[in-house]
Amino acid sequence: MFVCAVLGIVLGALFVFAPIHGICTSSAGATAMPPGATPGPPATFGPQVCGSEALWQRQPIFPLPFFAVLVWSLAPLLSYYGARLRVWGDPGVGTLVMVVGLVLEATTLVSFGAAPFFVPFVFVPLLVATAITFATSAQPPRRMG
Repeated sequence: MFVCAVLGIVLGALFVFAPIHGICTSSAGATAMPPGATPGPPATFGPQVCGSEALWQRQPIFPLPFFAVLVWSLAPLLSYYGARLRVWGDPGVGTLVMVVGLVLEATTLVSFGAAPFFVPFVFVPLLVATAITFATSAQPPRRMG
């Protein structure tokens, strides 16, 4: 569960600050025709320039997508805290916090840009870790003797 929390924070920072978003630009130019003139040559296209930029360079990030990425980055940390609460003896609140964290992380599925990053690397491991946490903590302690 701790690994999922760290992955969420690291991936959120990379998603906002790393130059992983592709960009291509091109220009087109044509001369305006005077009224009544026959069509002239077609528009000429300039060179296409491609590269990569960070999300904060490409578009304004406040308030969205900054808040969405913040939620998707911190939701695994919330689930980790819920697992710790379950271990510390508060299973009701811990379960609620874990489920809220998992549901918040599941909202990444609505984003076409973030889902390819967050779903396989954060959401799926968090789902597996949550299922394992529920399965292992549901067993009553064994008595020796």
